[in-house]
Amino acid sequence: MRDESRAGGQVLERRRRAADATEAERLALCPGDPVLSVLRLRSLDGEPVVLERAVYAGWIAPAVERIARDCESITQALHENVGLVLAYGEHLIDAVAAGVEDSRLLVVRRGGPLLRRRRIVTTHEGRPVEWSDDRYRAGSVTFSVRDSVDADPLVRQVGDLRSTS
Repeated sequence: MRDESRAGGQVLERRRRAADATEAERLALCPGDPVLSVLRLRSLDGEPVVLERAVYAGWIAPAVERIARDCESITQALHENVGLVLAYGEHLIDAVAAGVEDSRLLVVRRGGPLLRRRRIVTTHEGRPVEWSDDRYRAGSVTFSVRDSVDADPLVRQVGDLRSTS
């Protein structure tokens, strides 16, 4: 159990650019609209465990850029700095093989197994804030998912998710 672990994060790259078609769709933008792309390495006790590739909608980009590169939680910093509450998230979780950049930054062998979590998060009003593709080293995290037909109708989708990457 990692309850006493020291969490860390380091922004490796932050740049404004034009949204591609997938990002535009996820963030309710038009292709070519401005976004902020952030590459961030998260750690536990100094060991790299998660590589985050996040894309933020242009409207929140200035607030994200003002956050310290070594902050522990961008979500918490956005809440504290501008009052933004990320109220809803949709997560797609699957396994992928580590690519060149993943293996170098997470210190795993190329082709080794990684857990991938893709997510879109929105405000209470449903305004998309962030679309991310996060890669976790094997054995570094555990996800807990609770389902309840009383809280929300359960939806199961089986099929090829490659088109949602």
